[in-house]
Amino acid sequence: MQRRISNLVILTATSCLLLGSHPELPEEDMARIKSQSASGGTTRRKVERIRKRDLSEPDPIVRIGLMEEYDRIDFSVQKKYDLVTLSGDVIEAGLTSDQRWHVTPDRTNEARAIFSILTTAFAKRDSADKLRRLLSQQNNPARVVEVGEEIMINDRLVANNIKYRVLIGRWTTEREARQHIDEFREDFAPRIVRQIVRPASGTIELFDEKFNNSRMIEDGFRIIPRSPESQVTLFDVREGTGFHWEREVDRTYPGIIEIRVDHRGLLMAITELPLEIYLKGVVPAEMPSTFPMEALKAQAVAARSEVLSKIGLKHPNDPFDLCAHVHCQAYSGCSHYDEKASEAVDLTRGQVLILDGRAAEAVYSACCGGHTEDKVNVWNPPDVPHLKGKWDFPPDSDIPDTLDLSNEIDLEKWIAMKPSAWCNPAAHSDLPNAFITAQKEFRWEVVYSRRELEDIIRRKSGEDIGILIDIVPLERGNSGRLMEIEILGTLKNLRIQRELNIRNILSPKYLKSACFTIDVDEGSDGRPINFTLRGAGWGHGVGMCQVGAGVMAAKGNNFEEILSHYYPGTKLEKIYGE
Repeated sequence: MQRRISNLVILTATSCLLLGSHPELPEEDMARIKSQSASGGTTRRKVERIRKRDLSEPDPIVRIGLMEEYDRIDFSVQKKYDLVTLSGDVIEAGLTSDQRWHVTPDRTNEARAIFSILTTAFAKRDSADKLRRLLSQQNNPARVVEVGEEIMINDRLVANNIKYRVLIGRWTTEREARQHIDEFREDFAPRIVRQIVRPASGTIELFDEKFNNSRMIEDGFRIIPRSPESQVTLFDVREGTGFHWEREVDRTYPGIIEIRVDHRGLLMAITELPLEIYLKGVVPAEMPSTFPMEALKAQAVAARSEVLSKIGLKHPNDPFDLCAHVHCQAYSGCSHYDEKASEAVDLTRGQVLILDGRAAEAVYSACCGGHTEDKVNVWNPPDVPHLKGKWDFPPDSDIPDTLDLSNEIDLEKWIAMKPSAWCNPAAHSDLPNAFITAQKEFRWEVVYSRRELEDIIRRKSGEDIGILIDIVPLERGNSGRLMEIEILGTLKNLRIQRELNIRNILSPKYLKSACFTIDVDEGSDGRPINFTLRGAGWGHGVGMCQVGAGVMAAKGNNFEEILSHYYPGTKLEKIYGE
């Protein structure tokens, strides 16, 4: 479907800058611009992903998605920049103006996509084929789709992220796919995935600050810095969508900025920059820079490992590697650079967690609540040995390992406790002030009236359940986090799977975690009046507990010991940056 968005100003043909070569530009500048634009050209990863990528640079280069589905993007530049098309033709060379530029879609075509049900994923093709054949025999025609990439650095294969997804169906809309998803809930934790079969295209308009002049550009353009000091500010960037910190902020970024047509025929912004520079914007966004240095170093290593282990997996249909949001890793550009956090990145330069010779997944969350969770209980398989749920306690503690947190009675006892877990700052003396605010994440409580919760469920699910009767836990992981619940109503029951979906449907934003008990206050007629949720931790609980890492560091543990505690079986290696 073609979109016609821009009606801000009508321009004559003579007011538009024609794209093409700039004969007055020195040859060396043209060569530099061409080389810097090459990796962002239109031939780079459209529908089919690169399966093997060589990142053998002084610093590996990554592409991070900053903005998507915007009907307008405004930016300004500091220092000198060159504007080029995605194929490398010069739009404007040596741009220095700090005015606010405006970009809008003009005539664009949405991407063509198919939607399928993802049942599960495997590390090996033969396992995926076995399930495909089984499903097909049950009159559910399935197919295997390969996602992920092999990552090379300095002639070494440092990551093999390739996974094999077993998909069912090819629907033209997500709504059609969702009508069939319940058929597979008994055996899987299914979800809807999108595959782009024809990329979006079209023209976008670049206006100056007063909307007096414009450039008509095909598909998109790149803003390429002339020096390391050059920066771009993007205005009104959405952050934390759906979470309690949701907001729009202005963000300043180093590196190349690319603005292009996205899958919906709107606009996206991408940055392309060295991995180490990217990490300097991730570490202070993911962990308080007031935490001890050893915790920040552990965070830097975990974040670096996550990038290398997830390229090609998180956004297989997109022209970038990771997004700048909590779905991947929060990245705030250089707006919140912190000297201490940057030092932690520098001190661990090129260091990665390795498992079986490859970069290990190193997911993390704010606070595990005293027990981490199995990766496979939160996301689809395959499982991995170093991301198993475990008690998060100092070695000399009295660990309550007689409790089975997947049991409702034991979980109630656990949440009522205030044990000496690493992530319970109140249980440890002589901690810095940095941990005062972290204390409220260890245990929490939310109270809803029945009508309030009915409204939340109706709005989040799109289903009218009638009067809410009860919320029944069906399955929990070994940390007590819910994996499946059933919401009982007078008109309809809803079965909800997956940790994040449960946190979403029972909160105006998101609950802090899925580790909670449910108490119901009933009226004289036997119907619920209030629902009280008492919980532990903040986040999915898999891998490193960030508050726990901070307390471990404050108590004298170095970053190697912290990483060994949360990612057992991995080893630390420096794979670049000698």
